Amino acid sequence: MALLLLSSISLAFLLSQCFSLYRSYQNARTLGLPIVISPVDPRNILWQLVRPRIQPLLRLLPNNLIQFAIISNPTWSFWDKAAVHQRLGPALVLVCPGINHIWVADPDAVTTILTNRKEFPKPNLYNILNVFGRNVDTVNGEEWTRHRKLTASCFNERISSHVWDESLRQAEAMLSHWLTAEKGRVRDMVDDTRIVTLHVLSAAGFGVRQDFGGGVRKVPEGHTMSFRDSLMLILFHLAMVLTFSFNLNLMLSRFMPKRIQRVGTAVKEFRQYMDEMLDNERQAMTTKQGASKPNLINTLIRESDEAKADANKNTSLFRLTDDEIKGNIFIFNLAGHDTTANTLAYAISLLAIHSEYQTWLAEELDHVLDPEKAADYESTYPRLKRCQAIMYETLRLYGPVTYIPRDASANEVLPLSTHAPQHPPIPPRSLITLNLHAIHTSPAAWGPDPLAFRPTRWIIPPSSPPTLASPRSVFDAETPLVPPAGSFIPWSVGPRVCPGMKFAQVEFAAVMSAVFARCRVAPSLAGAVAGEVLGGERLEEARRLLRGCVEDSGFEAVTLAMRRPEDVVLQFEER
Repeated sequence: MALLLLSSISLAFLLSQCFSLYRSYQNARTLGLPIVISPVDPRNILWQLVRPRIQPLLRLLPNNLIQFAIISNPTWSFWDKAAVHQRLGPALVLVCPGINHIWVADPDAVTTILTNRKEFPKPNLYNILNVFGRNVDTVNGEEWTRHRKLTASCFNERISSHVWDESLRQAEAMLSHWLTAEKGRVRDMVDDTRIVTLHVLSAAGFGVRQDFGGGVRKVPEGHTMSFRDSLMLILFHLAMVLTFSFNLNLMLSRFMPKRIQRVGTAVKEFRQYMDEMLDNERQAMTTKQGASKPNLINTLIRESDEAKADANKNTSLFRLTDDEIKGNIFIFNLAGHDTTANTLAYAISLLAIHSEYQTWLAEELDHVLDPEKAADYESTYPRLKRCQAIMYETLRLYGPVTYIPRDASANEVLPLSTHAPQHPPIPPRSLITLNLHAIHTSPAAWGPDPLAFRPTRWIIPPSSPPTLASPRSVFDAETPLVPPAGSFIPWSVGPRVCPGMKFAQVEFAAVMSAVFARCRVAPSLAGAVAGEVLGGERLEEARRLLRGCVEDSGFEAVTLAMRRPEDVVLQFEER
């Protein structure tokens, strides 16, 4: 009897899924786009657990189902680049039970969608980032306007100058650590870039300067876990944190598995760190010295408190609650360090593989930097065009955000250039996903070598060489490339462009200039003798292994990162 009941329930569930899939298919047909059928929504938690174990079997599917096997992988847009879109077109529909995923890789459509934030708002799946409070990255409508108004003032030229100075200080300490390693052989480069970006954020974001050798890695008095460890555990287990967000004590219960208890401790510790940041900053702002420090958190507090004190304003619309301030602090930590740290790690690894671009970068650094005096932000940063080119090329190929999801308001039309204005509206229960990696590696935008790491593509050389009548150097005469609209969007575009874009650009330029003005880097082999200079076939083997680490990337937290950072072995030497 029990077996019959179970069979009946299973059959009913299967029939309901089939009917839901059929209804999604009928809705998708109205769009007139290529269709890929999927028996399961790739976001399904159970599917995400099962898929890695059956992935080899998926590759054996017949050709008409192989597209599902590709797109069912959460990292498919990074692995596939623009290949699926080149076969099927600039947009396609993944038809699943209960929902249609519309994947878009059309630059014009992407620009239109991101520019019209009200017609194409952020979907509810961003709520996973509301762990500590609602924030500028997750909200929509008028609530977003309030958050944006109060957070935008955090990112200004005073902050940029502070970011530059602190990035140089941290980078020089990191480089000294690398060069004093045994014969310059470094195994923890990826982790060190995380420490640098966390320390820069700590100083420029929260007014607390840290030393590279300790800082966020240390457990301060009153805590049981370091700031770094608590943040990393939360980022790597966001789904778990969201699942138990209704009851932290349940996570900490002794009846829970040790792993869940440890993540619960991380949440508790991180909340305590944020409470301490708010308390310390409010106390510091009462003094002249504290009020003069440029950082993100005191700007948030000041803007919010001033709005709260203004009796002529509706405070619920113009201020941020403490929970909302904490939510924005968490987003600043996520977007302000994890993305930049990964970009630095990829860039250093790529330069180790492609040593010719180290020479290319060093030529600019030797021209711009004066060894007799410190590099100041105002006169140095704008001239580091090749440095920025390396950042852009790294982001183009290994951008931390591989796609951007969007909902559609009722009766909105998918703004594809290939569609007629009278095209049917986007059907209900559809999620639009902008495929950034496909856009960033499209031959139409990036030429015949879109998969090649070639930073020089971002620099337009001067039309004529310098002369006595026009003595500007070739470096100052170089012009940065402005790519076609919608073809390069690592920070998004439109009103919801990442507010920390300049923060990241300045930090990257400062760290890279400090490192490559003094040294060169080459790949090493795990079994090599420290300090051994590799050549010939052994150097090619080391490059091949390092390239394998770079390509073996996926979503280790919420952004793209190398899966085996411990296998990245580099050799640093002064030049």
